[in-house]
This record gives sequence, structure tokens and C-alpha cells, in this order.
Amino acid sequence: MDERTVRPVEGATADLADGFHDVDSTGTARDFIAYLRKAEQSESGRVVREATYRPLEGVSGKGADIGCGTGRTVADLGRLGKDVVGVDSSQAMVDAAVTRFPHCRFVKGDALALEFGDAELSWYRAERVFVHFHDPTQALSEASRVLKPRGTIVMADPDLDSMVLSSRFPKTTKAVKDAFCSAIPNPHAGTRNAAHLTHSGFTDIEVTPVMVTMSDYASAFHLMVEPALTAALAQGEISQEAAAEWTSDLHDLSRRAAFTAATTFFVTTARVRG
Repeated sequence: MDERTVRPVEGATADLADGFHDVDSTGTARDFIAYLRKAEQSESGRVVREATYRPLEGVSGKGADIGCGTGRTVADLGRLGKDVVGVDSSQAMVDAAVTRFPHCRFVKGDALALEFGDAELSWYRAERVFVHFHDPTQALSEASRVLKPRGTIVMADPDLDSMVLSSRFPKTTKAVKDAFCSAIPNPHAGTRNAAHLTHSGFTDIEVTPVMVTMSDYASAFHLMVEPALTAALAQGEISQEAAAEWTSDLHDLSRRAAFTAATTFFVTTARVRG
């Protein structure tokens, strides 16, 4: 899908909204890898990533980056002196991470059944992961099991309902956002992680909102607009004509330096009881 042209929905692109829970089964892992690389290279990606590093500054000992993708964070934390292993459920992601950062440790693993011993880890990080769990209870139970007493968990997820775009077609914007939320297993993860942590017995819970903004349509298109728009088209929530009108308007606003897109992530930290 070109940022100025709306085409019919096709396989992998349509799956970007809901395929991250099982990338390998899609047969198009390269599309998911490309998406993560774009997110990583964006200013918004950097802002969220670095916001998760700060709660780990005073934490020592072995830790894991759950849902490590292509490995950028594992490499960053390694350079910061952390003892870190990257875990991802996708073998394709793990292979891509090993290729990029051969000096780092990556393993294929399931956040619902981690291959760490009880109380083996001092910290646990997960960015844009819990948004893909319909029910995060089991993943948090596993996090609690593998963390030491007083071990630290850091989670960063958006609440996709916070997504806003400058547009002269607000009804289309709302339809696209609602379709995107319905395609994601846990679209409000960012604002609900704290409650799930409390329910799972974690303590010392803190939530820090991190708003990410994009002022040019080209950047917003790949990270936000395309996945959301594709979901809306796939669900029949908007027509091809409405989509074309909407994207043309967004592009025009960007050309006139009048475009803004934003969403809010919530960095949530907690500790295991000890």
C-alpha cells in the first residue's frame, strides 16, 4: 500500500494488526520484520524504547527482553552493561536478531511458558508485547515466577484508543481507529497493565505516560495509518473511496505542514513481592 494510494487488502499487510502473536505461521515474517525496523528507526520508537531503559538503570543481575523482535533493545542494554537475553516466539525474529547482533544472546521462547528457572531473573522488560495478549494473566504469572523477590518488571504498551490524527474527515478517522482497536487482541493494554499487575500480586506499581507524535504523514503512514486503515478496509468499516479521500487529505495536510499524529504509550513498572 502506497502512502498516497489505497489498494485492496492483501495477505500479510492485512495481518499486521493481529499477526504478531504468531509471526512464523503467517509465512510473511519479512513484513513483520520490516515493520519493526521502521518502528525502531523512528523517533517515536526511540522515545518509547529509551523510556523503558530508565527504570532499569539501578537494577543489576540477569534480565530478559521478552518479545525482543530483531534485537535492537538487547544490543542497547548490552552496551549499557546489562546481562540480558532476548526472547521471541518467532524463529524468524530470533534469526534476524542473531544476524544483526551476533555478540548478543537470543532464544526462541514463549512468554506464557518461559524456559527460565524460578527466581532466575532480576528484571523483565516487554515493549509492545501485552497488547497482543487477549488475557495477560498467564504471561504475568510467568513473569512473577521467573523474577527474584523484589525483581523489576517494565512494560510499555499503547492504549490504541488514544490515537489521534489531524484530519478533515473525523468520522472516517474514528471508523479507522475503532477497526484497528477491534483487530488488536488487547488494544487498551497501556491503561490496563497496572490493574493486571495488581491482580497478579505485583507491588510498587508506577505508570508513566509517554506521548509519541509524528508531524509528517510519510512516517505516520507506515507505523500507524497503514495497519489501522488496512484493518478498517478488511472489516468493511470504510469504503475504498472513503479511504482514498481520507489518505489524500492526510497527505495534503502534511504537505502544508499541518499534519499531526499522536498516540500515548504507558510505561508501567512494578516489583515482585519479597
